[in-house]
Amino acid sequence: MQVITISGASGSGKTTLAEFIHQSTPGSLLLSLDRYYLSKKEQVDKNGFCNFDDPSAIDTFLLKEHLSELRTTGRTNVPVYDFTISERTGHEEVATSGLIIIEGLFAGSILPIESNVKIFVESDLDLALLRRIKRDMNERGRTLESVTEQYIKSVRPAYFKHVENIKSNAHHILINNGSTDQLIEDGKFIIEELKLNK
Repeated sequence: MQVITISGASGSGKTTLAEFIHQSTPGSLLLSLDRYYLSKKEQVDKNGFCNFDDPSAIDTFLLKEHLSELRTTGRTNVPVYDFTISERTGHEEVATSGLIIIEGLFAGSILPIESNVKIFVESDLDLALLRRIKRDMNERGRTLESVTEQYIKSVRPAYFKHVENIKSNAHHILINNGSTDQLIEDGKFIIEELKLNK
């Protein structure tokens, strides 16, 4: 069972690439690190602070436990996370017979040993910010003011502190500064590579 991690800045195109690889690979499973965020209270209890742009906000132990279950049984129960309230709202059973795709800011650094293929999606930060604003306002009910305030306070500093250095250990660094066409073409190449390495 192969594991791909897809890391990169918020708004870089990780989810787009992950969805393409998932839809193009029958039997694969796509898991977002977003499912494994701790709630605000859990973060404060564990870390003494709440910061969704810090790797400590992820329940890494639970994620690795679920990866182990997937490898041994082919199925597990993963959290359902609601970003409008920053809480887990339940669990969902998932299954796979082959490839596991893990996408998220810190995927490559949280799972360095478990990952067979590490991908880093790079994008100019101004473009990534515009994509993040659109996503958070449309999908998470955020205001422009709240998105930009969080970006300046924690998202941008966290990128340079925790995310950018992940690309130094990546097997593939994909640039996504235009349309998604090139990103999809790069995804096709990676899928072919995975077939050869089965």
